[in-house]
Amino acid sequence: MSRKIVLIGGGGHCKSVLDTLLKNNGYDEIVITDHCIPAGTEIFGCRVAGTDGVLPELFAHGFTDAFITVGSIKSTALRHRLYDMARSIGFETVSIIDSSAAVSEHCRIGPGVFIGKKAVVNADAEIADCAIINTGAVVEHESRVGEFSHISVGAKLCGNVTVGNDSLVGAGTTVIQGVHIGSNVIIGAGSTVLKDIEDNSLRYGIVK
Repeated sequence: MSRKIVLIGGGGHCKSVLDTLLKNNGYDEIVITDHCIPAGTEIFGCRVAGTDGVLPELFAHGFTDAFITVGSIKSTALRHRLYDMARSIGFETVSIIDSSAAVSEHCRIGPGVFIGKKAVVNADAEIADCAIINTGAVVEHESRVGEFSHISVGAKLCGNVTVGNDSLVGAGTTVIQGVHIGSNVIIGAGSTVLKDIEDNSLRYGIVK
C-alpha cells in the first residue's frame, strides 16, 4: 500500500522538513498546501496542491498522513489551528525525525514532532505533541519539552529541564540543569538561563 503525506505550509520550515522526508524515503508521494504559493509550483520536486481548502480532497485521495510545516517564532496560534483542522479531517499527524539525529530508544516522542539534523534527544526525555527540536539542538536526559514548543537551532537543554507548552528557546541558548521554563515563554537567542522562568515571559541575556 502506498504512503502519501501532505505538508501544511510551504515556507522555510517546510523545506527543512521536506529535505528530511526525501532523505528518509518513506513516502511514495508528498504534496504541499500553502495560501501564498501558486498551485503547481514545485519545491524540491514536490508539488504545491493548492491552499488548505484542498485538504479534504487530498484525504479522500489517500493522503492519510499530514504534518504541520508552518514554523513558530512569536506565536503558535496558527500551528494549533492547522493541527486541529488536519485532525478534524481525519489525517494522522506523524512525527518526522532526521536520520542524522541522535534520539534515544528510551525517550518519548509525541505526534507531530520534528527533530532536525544533528539534534540530540537523550534518555528518558519527553518531547510532547507538535514540538520542534531544530538543527543541532540538544535535549538532555530527563528533560521535557511541552506541546508546540520550539527548541531552536543549537539550543541546549541540560539534564532535567522542563519547558512548558507554546514556548520558544532561542538559537544558541543554554538552559542549565533542573531549570523549569513555563508556558508561553520566549527566550532570546544566545541566552544563558540559570533560574526558573514563569509563564508568559520574555527573557534574554543571562537570566539569573
